Amino acid sequence: MSNTKKNNDKKKRKLNKWRFSLFVLLLLVFIIGGAGIGFMAGVIKNMPEFDLTYDPALSAFIYDDQGEVIAQLRGAENRIWASFDEIPVSVKEAFLATEDIRFYDHFGVDIRSIGRAVVANIQRGGYVQGSSTITMQLASNAFIGHREKRMERKIQEALLAIQLERIYTKDEIFNLYLNHINFGEGAWGVRTAAQTFFDKELNELTLAESALLAGLVQRPSAYSPFRNPDLAMSRRNTVLNLMARHGFISTEQAEEAKKEEFVLNENRRQMQENYPWFTDYIIKEASSILEDMGMEAAQIYRGGLSIYTTMDTRVQKKLEELYSNPDNFPPGVDEVLIESAAILLDHRSGEIKALVGGRELSTRRGFNRATDMKRQPGSTIKPIAAYGPALEAGHSPATVYDDVPTDFPGGGGSIYSPHNFDRRWRGLITMRAAIKDSVNIPALKALQQVGVNQGHEFSKRLGLPLSDNDRNLSLALGGLTHGVSPLDMATAYGAFANQGILVESHAIRKIVDKDGQVLYEANPSKNVVMSEQTAYLMTDMLVTVIQSGTGTRANLGRPAAGKTGTTQLPDLPEFRNLRNNFRDAWFAGYTPEYTAVVWMGYDETTTKHYLKAVYGGHMPAAIWRQAMLEALRNEPVKQFPKPPNLVYTAIDAKSGLLPSELTPSQYIINEVFTRDNVPKEISNAWIEAPICAETGKQPSQYCTDIVYGVYLQRPTPYTPPPSRPGVYPEDYNMTYPGEICDMHDSQSKRIVYLCEDERHRGVPFLALIPQPGQDGGCPSHVITERRMSPNDIPSKYCDLHEHQIFTPGSGPEPGSGNGPNNDIDFENGELPLKLSIELINDGTNHGILLSWNSIGTDITYKVQRWENGNLKKQLGSTTGTTFLDEAIEPGKNYKYQIIAGNRLSNTINVNTR
Repeated sequence: MSNTKKNNDKKKRKLNKWRFSLFVLLLLVFIIGGAGIGFMAGVIKNMPEFDLTYDPALSAFIYDDQGEVIAQLRGAENRIWASFDEIPVSVKEAFLATEDIRFYDHFGVDIRSIGRAVVANIQRGGYVQGSSTITMQLASNAFIGHREKRMERKIQEALLAIQLERIYTKDEIFNLYLNHINFGEGAWGVRTAAQTFFDKELNELTLAESALLAGLVQRPSAYSPFRNPDLAMSRRNTVLNLMARHGFISTEQAEEAKKEEFVLNENRRQMQENYPWFTDYIIKEASSILEDMGMEAAQIYRGGLSIYTTMDTRVQKKLEELYSNPDNFPPGVDEVLIESAAILLDHRSGEIKALVGGRELSTRRGFNRATDMKRQPGSTIKPIAAYGPALEAGHSPATVYDDVPTDFPGGGGSIYSPHNFDRRWRGLITMRAAIKDSVNIPALKALQQVGVNQGHEFSKRLGLPLSDNDRNLSLALGGLTHGVSPLDMATAYGAFANQGILVESHAIRKIVDKDGQVLYEANPSKNVVMSEQTAYLMTDMLVTVIQSGTGTRANLGRPAAGKTGTTQLPDLPEFRNLRNNFRDAWFAGYTPEYTAVVWMGYDETTTKHYLKAVYGGHMPAAIWRQAMLEALRNEPVKQFPKPPNLVYTAIDAKSGLLPSELTPSQYIINEVFTRDNVPKEISNAWIEAPICAETGKQPSQYCTDIVYGVYLQRPTPYTPPPSRPGVYPEDYNMTYPGEICDMHDSQSKRIVYLCEDERHRGVPFLALIPQPGQDGGCPSHVITERRMSPNDIPSKYCDLHEHQIFTPGSGPEPGSGNGPNNDIDFENGELPLKLSIELINDGTNHGILLSWNSIGTDITYKVQRWENGNLKKQLGSTTGTTFLDEAIEPGKNYKYQIIAGNRLSNTINVNTR
């Protein structure tokens, strides 16, 4: 470290920032096309200070929940220093050829390189070539770190690069760079990289190995020889070609080096810090704790502290094993990984047991997706923002919402017309069914009914970091201003699992100083955020999600509850018409013991990088299941604790009320309620009514074939909204039709029965059909049923002697043609006898009401009925024009006809259901 000591002894020259502002302004104009001087001044003013003083300190030790050491903190990164003289010439030349061939010729910013990059990027129509020098890379990686604003970061890189060149020599800058950069696989600095990849000291590296190290830094994960050996080999060869092109080696040397096979360090894992994602979070939490106590966070590295954590080593190992297996994730595009994060905690204590913040850790103490990420939660927020508040407001799992196309009012007078992820419209469904299948419209209606403010406040009580801008209906579907992390969601779901009590999440139990004094001991807050009945009702519904809904891949074979979630692609033209493709996929769930959340998606969604047919119930749920099974491996099976004052009641699934006599058996379900919220009303969702059998519409007075059935009656009649004309829910065909039959009129054909005995010589005669207690009549083999227009119906009955009707032991039946003639005479042009029927169910009377027109005074009308095609039954006679048949049964087919003397009415068929 001789050069570093020289750097520390060298007096630093203060940079006159305003002296070179003109140069930077010109550079800024070239990069962003003329931004204001005010912005430039702000960037200069906020330019970070830096100091490269190395101060040896006592290591800290981190312990798991069993008191075993899991990590030794030697600093923020696993780095072993190498002096400039210790670094081989082949390594230096490989980096110069690859990263900055003009390093010793420019002043920190290479104007010529910037020009080449701009031309190349314009020619290729995208970002294909960078212009960062070695000095700029050092400035970015060592002193600036992560920044959201790319332009500000680039300007600061240039400013700091110029400042570095004024303070340090070229060799010093090069040495700092080679010791600072990340090589992947937990290796920082060139000496650590040599040991990690080859188990060698720097002076043992071959030319081929030097070239590989230089090639790694551009994309450490993609070019890792452990993960992608073929890609790493190609990258190494590219570096060798560059070294030959720039004259560092001959072409022959390059070709010879390309023949060298990789001999990698297979024991590299032993050199890495254990459980890096968890230990990174421990350092973050410990830093916050120490600062709250008035101490410097740097004491973590130099104070000799003992930090006792909540980590379950066995579960953490399992989670890291799952994340190291690429089969657990969909393939990426252009070698960009689909990222993921997971966290598992004990909701009873708030202790975080395991977490992974990404597929690989490229930057220590960097971005942890499990705790730092802010992404839209999709449908996983529905229990929190919509249904939880609804349960608190008195709704129940049986509350029914109409899942139909709906236009909701949006901001600024706009219309919000969401759809369900599967483009289905299920119609009237319960809250449980809506959660099970992750249906969107019911969630929006639930939040709309209880009020957006109530949903917003309930979500905040459960720990979600919402803003006032989130007070809108899109909250129900996870449309948030900033988003949430897996830790946020796990904490919130843990309140459902913990009977309505939210315990503050934490990863550190206590911190002890080098002398054994306890500096800190966890005392997490506990708050009742909902009733235990609400928590149980939600849990019971989320159990259904795993048992038979969208989360079946998370089924543990023991009590578990969960919810899936996906988020839509940005509402931009380039993403439209991409069905079943998403930005994020989530699974959040819990058992009586633990809560876990898994997220999956690209860090940056582009037209190439998005989830293709990846749902929360697929790979995220599968990872959740494996992690949870490991956590529960030694745990006895427990049921979710059931609070008092809960009862189960049979209800009508289309109304949420008690079943009526008309409720079809398939829609009678058992549901759980709080005792004071059990429905007392009878369902009115079903009606019994007639339809025309031919048209399926309400019958007109001219319809002759009428079928009775049970039909759904929506609480609010459905009409397709303007946004989706002609779109109807799946249960719409169950509703009673609103249109009246327009097929049948006064000229429509009717059913009549003719005697076609050959002795009639083809002349149509109405058949004589005996009533109960009568004999004779036309034989059945000569009776034919016909449909005829009114004008074509014959006026005469069969006159064959042996076909006449008589009563045994008495004279001929009146109107039979034998004995006295009691036939009714009709004047020409008089209308025939017309029968119509309707169902009566007014609470007092129940049956089929027959009505017909009067054809004269002092006329006796006989009412006859067929049952399922069997012989007629005379129900009775009356001198009026109505008759109520109360002797009806479900599942029967009835046919009615009225007889007045020798006149027959039309017949009407009725099916009772």
